[in-house]
Amino acid sequence: MGYFLPYQQRWINDESPLKLYEKSRRIGITYGTSYRAVRKCLREKDGSSFVQWVSSRDTLTAKEFITDYVAMWCREANAVARGLEGDNVEVVDEQHGITAFVVRFRNGARICSLSSNPLAFAGKGGDILLDEMDLHENQETLYAMAYPCITWGGQLEIVSAYSADGSENTQFAQLCREAAGENPKGFSFHRTTLDDAIAESFVEKVNEVKRKKGRPVQTREEFREQIRRGCVNRGAFESQYLCIPNQATGQQAITPVDLAAAKQKFEILRKHLTGNAGPLDLADPCVGLYADRRYWSDLSDLSGWSGRVCLGWDIAVTGDLACIWLNERLPGDIYRLAACLTFKNCKVESQRRVVEAILDGLPYAVGAGDASGLGTSDCASLEALYFGRFLGPKFTAPFKLAMYTMLQGVYEARRQLLPAAYPEIASDVAAMRKTASASDRLVFAASRNELLPDSHCDLMTAGALAVWAGETIDGGPCFMAVPERPAAAGGGEYDRYARYRTGRNAW
Repeated sequence: MGYFLPYQQRWINDESPLKLYEKSRRIGITYGTSYRAVRKCLREKDGSSFVQWVSSRDTLTAKEFITDYVAMWCREANAVARGLEGDNVEVVDEQHGITAFVVRFRNGARICSLSSNPLAFAGKGGDILLDEMDLHENQETLYAMAYPCITWGGQLEIVSAYSADGSENTQFAQLCREAAGENPKGFSFHRTTLDDAIAESFVEKVNEVKRKKGRPVQTREEFREQIRRGCVNRGAFESQYLCIPNQATGQQAITPVDLAAAKQKFEILRKHLTGNAGPLDLADPCVGLYADRRYWSDLSDLSGWSGRVCLGWDIAVTGDLACIWLNERLPGDIYRLAACLTFKNCKVESQRRVVEAILDGLPYAVGAGDASGLGTSDCASLEALYFGRFLGPKFTAPFKLAMYTMLQGVYEARRQLLPAAYPEIASDVAAMRKTASASDRLVFAASRNELLPDSHCDLMTAGALAVWAGETIDGGPCFMAVPERPAAAGGGEYDRYARYRTGRNAW
């Protein structure tokens, strides 16, 4: 086996002025690209003014390109250069204060590695490498500013795997589609998926490294399966390793096939509550039964909930529905919907009392609620009261992407079960769509539930929170700070742990 694998050699030896690489993640392309950059510099004559520009996604990656790759190749070539430790930082654009990690060779050639900033290329010339372009913001501007740099005989190389939160509409994805088709821009197009790399002895190269570390080697089939199983969902495997960008054209977030597989015949508690509080009521009387901890303890006994119960709370008062979703976690880490309560025009106080009753009545339950907007203070109170068992994440764009992506993986793995007798629940899950943001990033967009018009994926979001809680929180029974909260008016102190001390749930 040669030092470089065949697909690396093809890229290194390609002298085309425009080069584009659509690649799997972690198959050694940066390794080969950095070698090529150093080789170009070393081949320059004395007094050279050659510059190799490298644009990385952030400052740390820009520095690592120098310290981890360029420095290694210089040592291999016994070449003397300044800045190999990443300590030579120079200003490359005084007007905008842009700096770069610069390696200077004896012959005058330079490698300038900088973080993503399209303005850095204004007025510059030389060879350009846009590394991991699909991870860059403002890809169109980056390409537009980089391309003119090669006017006087330079070379433009674009290398990237697809971003996990990217879409088929990014500039990089469009360039790849064009290059694979009519190729109007004239790119020399390279494409290597994980399967392509495996076919060209990538696993054998990985096994060489593993042997040196004393770790067990794998067959090609074992290696691929390990990679596939480690991905959070099918879309992540396809985008990161098979060069298939995320489809963001209004498709269901949970595919019809996965949703159909989730529906089975079993019974759940399904209640819809409409707010009926008077002007002086702190809570809605309609929730009275469900705000009693004994109700949930008894329901658990009658229903035979023997495993962890995971709660998700999507909060609303007017307009959309609020929802409390309870999953029972079965052996094999399978989540089965056990209870689904929806609320219309119910006070947040009413909803929170139900959540407290569930967590009190089921000491091994964990939960999560939307701490944005209406839920900020109530979720903060629940986090303090049920420390280690309840979390209130803020619904930022990165969190929602991570949460819904996790949910996709759970449905794909057939780990979420839904009752076939309540079609409005599956309809709510189906209403969540994948689309693209203004910056061509993958986002999840809620649409109206055709069978439950007041809901815009409110049930689905509560279910996603329940799964997130189940996958994230590893809480034991909750012991509240002394003194305990007063018992319900007119009742004695309630020992909520009594049934866990004997029998099948004995501590």
